[in-house]
Amino acid sequence: MATAPPPNRWLAFSSLSLIYFVISAGAFSSLGVALPSMVTDEKWDWAQAGWGYTLLGIACGVASLAPAVLIRRIGVRGTMACGLAAMLAGFGAMAMAHAVSTYLVATTLIGLGFALVSTVPGSHVLTEVFERRSTALGAYFAIGTLGGFAGPLIYVAVEKLTGGWRPYWWTFVAMSLVTGVFAVIATPRRHDEAQHETRAPEQVGPGEMIEGLHDWTVRRALMTPQFYVIFGVYTTYLLINTTCHAFGVEHLIERGVSKADAAMMLSLEALIGVAVSLLGGWFGERVSTKKLMLVCMGAVAIGQFALAEASDWRLMTVFSVGVGIGYGLSFTPPTVMLLKYFGKRANLELFSIMCLMSTVAAAGPAFGGWAKDTFGSFEGLFLVCGAITTAMFVATLLLRPPVLKQAPAPTPARAAAE
Repeated sequence: MATAPPPNRWLAFSSLSLIYFVISAGAFSSLGVALPSMVTDEKWDWAQAGWGYTLLGIACGVASLAPAVLIRRIGVRGTMACGLAAMLAGFGAMAMAHAVSTYLVATTLIGLGFALVSTVPGSHVLTEVFERRSTALGAYFAIGTLGGFAGPLIYVAVEKLTGGWRPYWWTFVAMSLVTGVFAVIATPRRHDEAQHETRAPEQVGPGEMIEGLHDWTVRRALMTPQFYVIFGVYTTYLLINTTCHAFGVEHLIERGVSKADAAMMLSLEALIGVAVSLLGGWFGERVSTKKLMLVCMGAVAIGQFALAEASDWRLMTVFSVGVGIGYGLSFTPPTVMLLKYFGKRANLELFSIMCLMSTVAAAGPAFGGWAKDTFGSFEGLFLVCGAITTAMFVATLLLRPPVLKQAPAPTPARAAAE
């Protein structure tokens, strides 16, 4: 007898989306807006500030396998509770930071919280409880992206009201507590993961059927170049995301743009990303995922070259539109592509491994802070980012579906089919 859809799927969707919104708002997007004041008040240098972003990214990446392990052992609710504890500790430490060491611990804890409450558990739950997975994931990532839009604006508002940056981080302590408790209560209880692992995968999105999809294992998938192209697209955007948000505001301030306008540029970028995320989920049901990935990389490359030379709203708008499009398409197409190419059997592990490997993107802020202190400018950094993105555009253009290598002695029926 068919099992009815879980009655709490929309409650789960709401709770997962809200906590993703909060961690997105308080992590990468708004930290770069707060950093100029933090660096000035505490007399840090930009290499130290950049290391905070690097540890934020490293914690996100290294901890990306933790949700998969914890979900298998203690369920999604337990995983979300661990993430909530890390968020509260991280934002609280950020609010009290004076020493660089406290700041670095705070960013590490926030990164850990990001990994435990965002994309891995969210994607896992939503692909379980929704049949139209691409649409559900698109809406989920859109709400998370909306946090990136809201974060800089919340910072500007709180700083205007209070005159400082510490109340901003206390605001996120409160927001984390409310949304975190909601997520722990509303997400599904632990269920039979063995049944999940053996369930036949479904094709996701348009395109050709891939023979032997149900036979893909983690090991086999990791031996294909296709996995690494998908990983490269995902990682490249993370590199751009952390680097732009870490130094974009300061870069524009040095080129004569006001802090409020620079923060608005980041919010505009995130707002465009929200709209594109929603459209990305809709298009993901109808348009080739590869085409969406090409649009993502092409738009981000243009945006990076524009940011490098921006000093007014003309090029700032090009940046916002380009990177905003990339922001909106950076998560859904790679996530769907993993499902489309390798199936659902190993998807949780593959997605976690991809997130873990993407930790290399955390080198961007550390290098950027060093480049600023050494050369006095962030311009070359953004040009390098644009070149890397262009290279990934070319790799995506050459991407083809993987071919599963069968056993040495195929059956006559399979040989005839081939």
